[in-house]
Amino acid sequence: MNALDIITDLSKVKPYYQAIFSADSHMVIGYEVLGRIETNNGIKSLGAFFHDPTVPIEFSLQVDGYIQTVALEYLLKHNEKTLLFINVNVNHILIDQDESLLSRLITYQKKGLDLSQIVIEVTEHNVKGVMHKVVTLCKKLKSLGVKIAIDDVGIGASNLDRIALLEPDILKVDIQALKNHEHSTSYDGVLYSLALLSRKIGAELLFEAVEDREQFHYSWKNNGRYYQGYFLAKPDSSFLEKKTFKDRFKKDIYNFIQLERKKYQSEYRLAYHLNFEVEKIIEELPMEDVFDLDSWTINVARKLDSFCLRIYITDDHGYQISSNVTKNNDVWILNNDYKGRNWSWRPFFIENLVRMDEESKGILSDTYSDIESGEAVQTFSYPITENAYLFIDILVNE
Repeated sequence: MNALDIITDLSKVKPYYQAIFSADSHMVIGYEVLGRIETNNGIKSLGAFFHDPTVPIEFSLQVDGYIQTVALEYLLKHNEKTLLFINVNVNHILIDQDESLLSRLITYQKKGLDLSQIVIEVTEHNVKGVMHKVVTLCKKLKSLGVKIAIDDVGIGASNLDRIALLEPDILKVDIQALKNHEHSTSYDGVLYSLALLSRKIGAELLFEAVEDREQFHYSWKNNGRYYQGYFLAKPDSSFLEKKTFKDRFKKDIYNFIQLERKKYQSEYRLAYHLNFEVEKIIEELPMEDVFDLDSWTINVARKLDSFCLRIYITDDHGYQISSNVTKNNDVWILNNDYKGRNWSWRPFFIENLVRMDEESKGILSDTYSDIESGEAVQTFSYPITENAYLFIDILVNE
């Protein structure tokens, strides 16, 4: 159907509702409103209509307004405390002189609808024009009690500063970006940054487009509170019973917890083993007898040959006081290019020095991407004297 066919027969346009689940309650906490149309070939998505740049803005606003009105009526009639997520094209809303969205929401507030049940989804990186107008719009909506969700965070040209300006309640992450390729440490880094951002600005993470158990697990372990996708529930013309899939959800979460516990138990065992091995080596090669740190460091590397990727020593202010010891063609070699450099700027560096001092033992880092090789590594750091610390980079076998 072309745009004119759609606009002249709105009776065939229908809102469909895709359930959103909560990690803590395991129940449905809301629905995203999606545009659908009845055709001779069945129900079809209106996504192409809304994303077609040749469709007049007036047409898009009219169809959008019709879908919103039917969905708001349904929510009001349903009389259930659930969230309703409504997608808006913020560029269209900003040029709508009648402020139809705000007027519509106020109308339903007067009818008795609690606007704290409404979540307006905007896509920050699609915003054209002056950002302060979008900020003003979001503040108006929030003053009514409406919640704000930023859609497609981490995709496209998302700007974390602009996201923070909008003061969102929810950040939506499309997990589908992981489909058909392996999880990369760079993507892990993006999700880690988003988790930090969401905590800093008081927003929750919602992972959408979850299509299988692996993506569900990945969303869960990356601090997702809310989940949406075909793996959990397909869009439907009506609301689901809130406890739908609760038992299945609980079973999956239980399995995720068991997997994560095994992973952390394995890492604790590795940290214990490394502490034991390094302590034994230091007993064999006492630091009190050392006059040449580089020779001592290369001897340590040889004793840790089976798992060591790189090894070096810093002082208690983060300055590297030894050369890097790395392996080349199965031979340990010295690289003094990094001697004298300061590493105190690295995340958790100072905190880890204090932890090593207080606990008198080594610490194993999370997995991260090595700057030079791009490989997944972990770093084991160990206090060897009062003001010297050994750092051992270990290649992670994933």
